[in-house]
Amino acid sequence: MTYKWSNKNHLKTLSVFGQDNLLIFKTKTEKAQVHLKNNNIDKVIFVGPNNKKTILSITDAKKVVVGESNFCRDVYHWLKPGGPAPIMRLGITIHRGEGTWSSLPHYFELSLEPGFEEVFFHLIKGGSGRAIQLGRGMWSNGDKVDDLWPVTDRQFSTVPMGYHPVVGEPGVHVSYIWVYLAKHSRWEKI
Repeated sequence: MTYKWSNKNHLKTLSVFGQDNLLIFKTKTEKAQVHLKNNNIDKVIFVGPNNKKTILSITDAKKVVVGESNFCRDVYHWLKPGGPAPIMRLGITIHRGEGTWSSLPHYFELSLEPGFEEVFFHLIKGGSGRAIQLGRGMWSNGDKVDDLWPVTDRQFSTVPMGYHPVVGEPGVHVSYIWVYLAKHSRWEKI
């Protein structure tokens, strides 16, 4: 089964595809294959410039805890600064609890700049199986956005630069794989 989009694909540089527990994110010079297992990342195979291949496991990911209370989550950075990917950043955010929020975006995302591209791949379980993604800011082409859209399990969402929290309906656990392009050093999250 090919995974669908919950909103319009606003990506210009980053291409995205997914089916049968495999996600592929690529640019002209970078490609990440994300293998899923039990609603989590099992491994990442990254191919960078000059076709250099790197295989990453959970031991290569950097874990940080972000937020508190009903917006606390565990964030695992798989493709991080100084790693094999020149600009692609990839990780997974796992909410703690059900019906919980992700908190505010990183500071740089509130200084709206055109060209920023980010995508979420939602992993939803429990309850109604639905969550709500908010987007208030700017798409990569500079168009303004102030919208929200429903998401279900195994759907992609283009996420704008700006305010973009996601919340599960009551009884719903939310996780999402995220990929963005750090075209400028000021766009690094860690």
